[in-house]
Amino acid sequence: MDDRTLIYKIQRGQKELLNEIAEKYYDDIYRFCCYLTGQREDAYDLAQETFLRFIQYVDHYRYRNLKGYLLTIARNLCMDYLRQGKGEVPTDMTEAMPKESGGMEERGGCSDGISELVERQFFLGELQKLPRIQREALLLYYYSGLKIREIAVITTVPVSTVKSRLKQGVEKLKKSMEEDNVKSKISLS
Repeated sequence: MDDRTLIYKIQRGQKELLNEIAEKYYDDIYRFCCYLTGQREDAYDLAQETFLRFIQYVDHYRYRNLKGYLLTIARNLCMDYLRQGKGEVPTDMTEAMPKESGGMEERGGCSDGISELVERQFFLGELQKLPRIQREALLLYYYSGLKIREIAVITTVPVSTVKSRLKQGVEKLKKSMEEDNVKSKISLS
């Protein structure tokens, strides 16, 4: 069932369908909260709060993109959390990130997932070096698959600002990864 149909039925009294929305989007919301806050336990609470807020206001929901709407709620909750000084993004973001399904543990420790795991941890570390606004734009665009206009609505900035943040973020990531690659080659020689 598509999102529009689910919402229509929920607003007409079939509240049990709220579970389908939660199941469909929970992982994305939780992961997004983890990336923004760097705290797994708090991200869990923030993801839960996102769905509680959605449930509370579902009868007033009028947006087209449900995932974008949920991400907006999650972003606002994360920003409130960070403004209150509750979270400090750890230096090593790989410790705070949720474990992906299909990891080495589930494969019985086989080495075919090692390079993928190392690349992911390296990328997360590089991503955390970016300013929050660039990191957020990259996460929404590349990980959540949102369009630039949708990101502009969520972050309440013009489309041109989102484009600029994406471009600057990608450039900084490339530069940082190239520098780290050069450093690792020097240390190996």
